[in-house]
Amino acid sequence: MKLLKKINNNFALAEDSKGEQVIVEGRGVGFQKMPCELNDLSSIPRTYYGFNSETIRLIQTVNPQILQIADQLYNEAVDQIPAELNPNLPFTLADHLEFCIERLNKNIELKMPLTYELESSYPLEMKLAENALERIEEQLGVCLPASEKAGIALNIINSELTVKASNTQKEEELIAGCTRIIEAHLHQTIHLNSFNYARFATHMRYLLRRINEGVSENCSYSLYQTMKEQYAKIAGIVNGMAVYLEVNGYPVSEEEKFYLILHVQRLCDRERCLTTQP
Repeated sequence: MKLLKKINNNFALAEDSKGEQVIVEGRGVGFQKMPCELNDLSSIPRTYYGFNSETIRLIQTVNPQILQIADQLYNEAVDQIPAELNPNLPFTLADHLEFCIERLNKNIELKMPLTYELESSYPLEMKLAENALERIEEQLGVCLPASEKAGIALNIINSELTVKASNTQKEEELIAGCTRIIEAHLHQTIHLNSFNYARFATHMRYLLRRINEGVSENCSYSLYQTMKEQYAKIAGIVNGMAVYLEVNGYPVSEEEKFYLILHVQRLCDRERCLTTQP
C-alpha cells in the first residue's frame, strides 16, 4: 500500500494494491513523509472505500474527539447489532454529532416524536445512542439533551444495510422531487453523490415517515418566524417543497417547515448553492 497524502495525524489518503484510492486510519499515520510505501499494514486497523471529497473535508475539520467517539460507537454497533453496517458510518455519526452540538450552541432543541417507537423497536440502537451522549459529556463537557438519542439511533438504523425500509420507492421519488425544486429555485445542480446530500436525504426520509405515521416535530411559533425572516430565500423554497409534498399526500406542518429550513440551509451552505448562483 502507498500513502499519498496526509488528511490529519491519524488519517491519510492511500492507494491499495489494486490501484484504488482509499482512506486509511491508524494512530500517527499522518506523521509519515508522503508519498511513501506502507509496509506494516498491521498499523492500519481500518480502511475506507467509497468516499468523496466531503468525507476528507469532514475528517480535516471535525473535532478529533467527536470523530473518536463516533468511531467507538461504530465499533460497539458492529459488535452488538446483528446486521451488516455501512463501513463509512463513523463519518456519518461524526457529522451528526457535530450538528447536534451546533444546534445546542444555538439553543435549538430537536424534539423527536418517534422516541417511544424507537425504544420499543430498536433498543440496541437507542442504548448505543445513550452511550454516545454519555461519552460526549465525559470527554467534551457538552451535555446534549436526551432527545438527541433518537437522531443518533436513526443514523445507525439507516446504516443497517440488511434493513428494508417501508415505502422506499415512494420516499425516494418524493425526495427527488424536492431536490428538483431546490435546484430550480437556485439554478444549481446538487451533487447527489455527495456526503451533504446523503445527509439531507436521510432527514427527508425521517420527515416523510413522521408524516406517514401522523407525528410531527415541535418548535415555538416565534422561532419559526425568526427562521423564516433570517433565511427568506430558503423559506420560499421550503414552501414550494411543502406544496409538492401535500399534493402527493404528505402535508407539512409549520413545525416541520422550521426543520426543513434548517436542513435545506445546511445543504445549500455546504454545497455552496447560495454563493455560486447567478
